[in-house]
This record gives sequence, C-alpha cells and structure tokens, in this order.
Amino acid sequence: MTHYEQVADALRNTTWITWCTGVTLDDVLARYNGSGHQVTTATLSKAEEDASFCLEENVPLLFAAELGHGVVLLEPALPFLETGAQEHLSPTGVCLDVGWSDFGPPFVTYREKGRVVVSFDGIDWEGDATPDEETVERWMSTTPGGLEAWQRNYGTASLMTAEAIMGAPMDEQWLAREHTCITPRRDDSERPPGRSVTLAEVLEATGRLD
Repeated sequence: MTHYEQVADALRNTTWITWCTGVTLDDVLARYNGSGHQVTTATLSKAEEDASFCLEENVPLLFAAELGHGVVLLEPALPFLETGAQEHLSPTGVCLDVGWSDFGPPFVTYREKGRVVVSFDGIDWEGDATPDEETVERWMSTTPGGLEAWQRNYGTASLMTAEAIMGAPMDEQWLAREHTCITPRRDDSERPPGRSVTLAEVLEATGRLD
C-alpha cells in the first residue's frame, strides 16, 4: 500500500475534504468561533467518533487543521461548510475540495482566488465536467500524477495534488495530532463528550502558542 493509499484509508470516514492556501486556522476560527459554535480539540479518530454521534443528532462537524501553506477542512459526517464558504475562506489562494465518501458524489472542484477553474465528477468526468472535458483533462495533466493518476483513482490523485498545493503531506504524524473541531452550539445535554476550549487553548494544543 502506498503512502497516499494509507492516508486515503485513514480518511475513509470523511465525507468532504477541502484544502485551502492563503488562509490560517485563525481565519477559520474567526468565521466559526462565535456564540453559535462550540470549539474543541481532538484527534481525527476521536472527531470521527463524535461525528457518529453528531450524525445521529443531525448535527454537522468540522475538523480543521493547519497544513503547509494553509488549512485542511474535513467534514466527517454531514456537510458543515455553507455554500460559498471556500470562496470566502481563501479569496487570494487556491482551494481544492473533494467529495470523499461513498455516500455522496465524488465531486472535485479546484479554485484560484475564489474562482472555479475546473469542477468535475472524479469517476465519470466525461459526463460531468466544467467548463468542459478537455479543460479538465488539461488541468489534470498539470497535477503531480498527471491524467493517468486521475484515471486510476481520483482519491489518491487528489491527495497527490493537495500535497503539492499545500507544500506538506498529510502524514501519520499529522493525522495523529490533535486538531480543531467545530460544531454548532447546542444545549449541554445534547453535546457529545468533550469540552469547550478557548482560542488560546486551541493554539496551545495544536502547537501554535509559544
């Protein structure tokens, strides 16, 4: 099993993944750390456990972490990011978001400075490509694995592309660390296990507070 296949397997319970450059965790927290959201820290495996609880309660969860030139946003269960969030979060950088789950569309969208460059079905882009199939395949050919990687497996091709965009890999150490979890705030009786944390605690837990 290759490194990318191992990472893809570790992310198997994720519904959507978004990689954005030109944005920081502070930017994400500024958008979602208001009175309407609860912020905690957790490892990916713990976040997935919480996501299972949240799914039963029809509550979305966002797993956010810094990586290289920007941030990675994982939605382990229900969709969390509102329509247009990627454009607002990364207006000056690039953004790759990928439908990852077997339960949702395998859709891939690549943006630069908030503008969609290409979007396509990761499995059957011949029938669903924007602006057109030729442009999508030309873009694929510029990514690290080339067109052949997308033809083999859009998931591993996405990881290879994201690593080049972010300038850093989602390796075992990154996957094992605690990162930030955000959920809509609910009554205490409705919350999954975990505690609310302050911004300073988030930064300390993720190694960003001196």
